[in-house]
Amino acid sequence: MKSKLVLTKKKRARVEAQKPSAIKGTPLNPNAAVQNKYADKLTALVAEMVRQTRKEIESLFRKTVAKEFFAEDASIASHAKSVTDELSDRFNALFADRAEGAATSMIEGAQKSSSTSLLASLRELSGGVAIKTSMVPEALVPVVQASVAENVGLIKSISADYMQKVEGAVMRSITTGNGLADLIPSLEKLDGMTKRRAENIAYDQTRKVYNNVNKARMQAVGVKKFEWLHTGGSQHPRKDHIALSGKVFSFDNLPVIDPRTGERGIPGQAPNCRCRMVPVIEFADDDGDNEDDANAT
Repeated sequence: MKSKLVLTKKKRARVEAQKPSAIKGTPLNPNAAVQNKYADKLTALVAEMVRQTRKEIESLFRKTVAKEFFAEDASIASHAKSVTDELSDRFNALFADRAEGAATSMIEGAQKSSSTSLLASLRELSGGVAIKTSMVPEALVPVVQASVAENVGLIKSISADYMQKVEGAVMRSITTGNGLADLIPSLEKLDGMTKRRAENIAYDQTRKVYNNVNKARMQAVGVKKFEWLHTGGSQHPRKDHIALSGKVFSFDNLPVIDPRTGERGIPGQAPNCRCRMVPVIEFADDDGDNEDDANAT
């Protein structure tokens, strides 16, 4: 396998005959199985946290002392605070314990799917040459390290945010005197929000890691540009990303992905961005990196 992208003789002859301004690979699509596996791990953690929290909080409110002295006895608030503090400590510790393993597993999966999809895309572009898309370029090491750290932080934030909101809902239900009548609907709403947040983190981060790995590998084999492809289906598509679709950009001069901040980047970098990349070689910029492979057929 080659470590630099080249064109086969047949592909080069076709290019010279047709004289296109550019040739492209196939779109790079994140692996749904990797995304779903990560989402399943995070939502399973959320489900366990929700189940135990609901069980212990509802048990507290159904005790006789809570029924008799609910509005008058300050001890119920103290007891509730003690219960929510213990639950918070327990699940913050659990999420912290599982975070690095879940993040690392997702990133390894994204790297493998990147290798497979990028190999297929560059074979299409080159006319059939195989290259080492499984390589780990030096530039990829800090990307992976940063991705692990970011995902660990996000996973930990799921339990911390949930338990903070649970405590607030518990205390409000005590001060109103309505108890479970107020608390159960609040917890049900919070449960759904937390599950959706975990799923969003899983899908968003998998896309981000996948595209960052592709970027590093494409640059390592000499692909300098990509076409931006907007992916439909979102209820609130970014108009500026729609405008980018079909345009070719250099990795050395990335487009603005957030007009409000001026941030520049690649597809998948902005939160919940589902846009994709297509490897591109523009011949006006060809500096000899893509010469004939004497051994290719």
